[in-house]
Amino acid sequence: MSTAHHTLDLATDGAETPLLVREQNWLLLSYFNTYRLALALLACIAGFWAGSLAPFASTDPQLFLVVALLYAAVYLVAIDTTRRRLGDFETQAAVLAFCDVVALILLMHASGGLASGTGILLLVSTAGTSFLLNRRMTIFFASLTTIGILLESAWPYLTGSQNGLPASYSQVGLFGLVLFATASLAHLVADRLRLTEALAERQELDIRHLGRLNEQIVQHLQSGVLVVAPTGHVRLANKTAQTYLGLAAPDTQPLLQAIAPALFEQWVAQRNGASGGRRLFVAATGYTLLPRFKPLGRDANAATLVFLEDTAILKQQAQQLKMAGLARLTAGIAHEIRNPLGAITHAAQLLTETPDIGAEPRSLAAIIDDQGRRMNTIVENVLQLGRRDRTNATRFALSTWIAQTLPAVATALNIPVKALNLVIEQPQMVCFDTDHLFQIVNNLCHNSLKHSAPYHEVPIVKLLISVDSEGHSILDVIDWGEGIKDAIVDRIFDPFFTTTARGTGLGLYIARELAEANGARLEHRPTPTGCQFRLTFGRLTDCTDAALAS
Repeated sequence: MSTAHHTLDLATDGAETPLLVREQNWLLLSYFNTYRLALALLACIAGFWAGSLAPFASTDPQLFLVVALLYAAVYLVAIDTTRRRLGDFETQAAVLAFCDVVALILLMHASGGLASGTGILLLVSTAGTSFLLNRRMTIFFASLTTIGILLESAWPYLTGSQNGLPASYSQVGLFGLVLFATASLAHLVADRLRLTEALAERQELDIRHLGRLNEQIVQHLQSGVLVVAPTGHVRLANKTAQTYLGLAAPDTQPLLQAIAPALFEQWVAQRNGASGGRRLFVAATGYTLLPRFKPLGRDANAATLVFLEDTAILKQQAQQLKMAGLARLTAGIAHEIRNPLGAITHAAQLLTETPDIGAEPRSLAAIIDDQGRRMNTIVENVLQLGRRDRTNATRFALSTWIAQTLPAVATALNIPVKALNLVIEQPQMVCFDTDHLFQIVNNLCHNSLKHSAPYHEVPIVKLLISVDSEGHSILDVIDWGEGIKDAIVDRIFDPFFTTTARGTGLGLYIARELAEANGARLEHRPTPTGCQFRLTFGRLTDCTDAALAS
């Protein structure tokens, strides 16, 4: 398995291609030098047993043996220089090709000339040189070899040991044509092979880039992705899946049964063709996940692609859609209710200001005005909730933010800041919309003040920052007031539920909606005395890329 630490480096891959070609050229030269050395050693054996291995060394055994020994020595050195990549490749290949031509022509001369049949070795040498050098050098060495054969055939005439040109001149000319044809065809084949190799390398490079691109896409998916082998081993897990399942060693291939038994059971059922449907399961890390299985083939040995969806993210997305719909609804409420409501309250105010109105009508007008203001507060609260359809989450230190925010909360509630006691058990980083968090804290503190005794130099509300057993950051808002009755505790988060005549019943509902919009959870926790609300923050890793960038 691999993680998301890799980046695309196309320039590096492009630079590797010429290096690979040069390395292959050196390797081909080393193979050809090995053949030459083997040929030289065989020539040495033929030289030591001159006369026994005709036609080798049949004309001049001493020259044959000396040339064979020098031939072997040259290529012993050449094998070492090739292995250590000394000098320029083209220069070394050309020098060795020249030595090849000279040595083979001398061995042919010492064996009786072209008629001995040893000239066939020159064809092999010319073909090998054509694979190593460019077209111009190939033609040059074919010409050099032809000239050398002509000189070898005419050597008796040139030295005066024979009168007239040898009768084998037509054979030499024909052999020269064969040399040029061999050089041309071998070079053509070499070009075709190089083009094929270059095409294969480009395709391999494209496939490698495509593989890296696919890896980057898989690693950055919000869904967890697993590839499970038929044996039950996890071959691949992207970063999200590693986080979900708590895989600490991504380079291993653990058994799915060992890391997620519940997921393993569903995987086995899916492979056996069971139709039980997908089921939620809780991973060892605490994530509640919904799997989806996709076989990568139809045969029994095909691997399975497993997608893991975090239900917390799905719920958050559903919550955001719900709040977006609520925003559209409240826009209509604002248009249809606020204007008539404003007219009603304004008329009530004018009525109470009438000089000759009686006491009872004035009292009724005051009630109308008071209830109109209450209805306006409800509309304002609903509008405020509707405007929270989009969160602007940022990452920050919770303890530092609470400490800096408490004075503003105390000012909004018209109480001394000493009435709010902040206790930090373990400082934590959280990901949350700070405006939403301020509204939640302000609402919870306001509820605590309404149901607690007046402030007398003793804190009324305690704000406790800590971490739960699953590693989530939590903020507890605790008071020692009258608490919440068991009969109504299940309804406190319902919209418009209130226990006071002047309450709107939207405070806790809005607070919980804002918490869920940020991937957090707000709940009431029973206590022997007083009241405790706990805000459990989502994992910091769930913070979006935009939030982290902020």
